Amino acid sequence: MNKIEPFKPETSKIGLSNEELYLQLWEREQEHTKTRWNVTTFFFSISFAIFGFSLQTKNPPVPPIVSHGVALAIYWFAFVLFWRFNSFTDCLREYLREMEVSGQVKMNVQTRANKAMKGQYGKWLSTFSLMFYFGILYSVAVGFLWWQRIGEIIPN
Repeated sequence: MNKIEPFKPETSKIGLSNEELYLQLWEREQEHTKTRWNVTTFFFSISFAIFGFSLQTKNPPVPPIVSHGVALAIYWFAFVLFWRFNSFTDCLREYLREMEVSGQVKMNVQTRANKAMKGQYGKWLSTFSLMFYFGILYSVAVGFLWWQRIGEIIPN
């Protein structure tokens, strides 16, 4: 079982005060979060651009089904990258929360942030869940377009 170390007001094992360590971890978490969103947004933008351009072209160089498939693949790739990056962010946030709960620091930024982010809707409205639900909706919409296109190609 994971034990939380007792309060040690002097310094951490690496020569920093606990407050300095806490702030450095918090800054690292913020930098990591920014990187996570930059990477995710980049790939989401590419996915939506490919999908949008495939709808605009009358005589596309590749069949729309290929463009749509690539757009979906890029979206889900971005989602998996977000999920992977998010695990490290969660680890850092949990460590910050443990420092707060154990009394190693006087700050409670992470505890307050957790409370504010959960809000009244809980986990089902988290960023992760919203991106997953949108990905399902996006996939269904693309599937509907494929089904409609096949209906136009095959005569009754």
